[in-house]
Amino acid sequence: MATVKQEVQALANKDDGGLADEVHHLKHDVLEQLSKPQHKKVTHDLTTNTWWLMSVGIVLFFLVFFLTVQIYDQSKEIDRLELSDWKYRALRVTLPSDNVNVIWLERNVWLGNDDGIRQCQQFVINYEDSVRRRHEMMQDAAMRDSIGRLMIRQSQDIKKKLK
Repeated sequence: MATVKQEVQALANKDDGGLADEVHHLKHDVLEQLSKPQHKKVTHDLTTNTWWLMSVGIVLFFLVFFLTVQIYDQSKEIDRLELSDWKYRALRVTLPSDNVNVIWLERNVWLGNDDGIRQCQQFVINYEDSVRRRHEMMQDAAMRDSIGRLMIRQSQDIKKKLK
C-alpha cells in the first residue's frame, strides 16, 4: 500500500495527459494484488489463559494417573484377600471348629488385620506343604513297598531254584 501511495503522489506531481492511463494501470495492479490470497504468518501468544489451561490439563493427567494406580493396587489387594478367603475356607473344612487355629483365623482374617492375613497365608502355605509332603511320603512308601515285595518274590524264586 505504501508503494501505491508513492506512485499516486508521483503521478499527481506529473501533470501530463497519461495520468488517466497510469491511474487505470494502478487500479488494475491494486485489484490484482487484492485478488491474490494473503499469506499471513500466524504466531501464538501464550497468554495467561493458555498457561492456566495447560496447568489444569497437567493436574488432570496426574490425577487420572494416580487414580489408575490406586485402582490397580486395590484390585491386587482384593485378589490377595479372595485367595486368603478361599484358603481359609479350605482350612475351615479340614479342621474342627473348636481348633485354636480356626478361632485365631476368624479373629484376624475377617477383621482385615494385615499381620494376621500374612500369618494366615504362612499358616496355609505350611499346611499345604505338610499335606504335599505327606502325600509324597506315602507315594515313596508305596513305591518302596512294591520294590520290597518284588525283591522278596525274587529271593523266594532264587531259593526255590537252589533247592
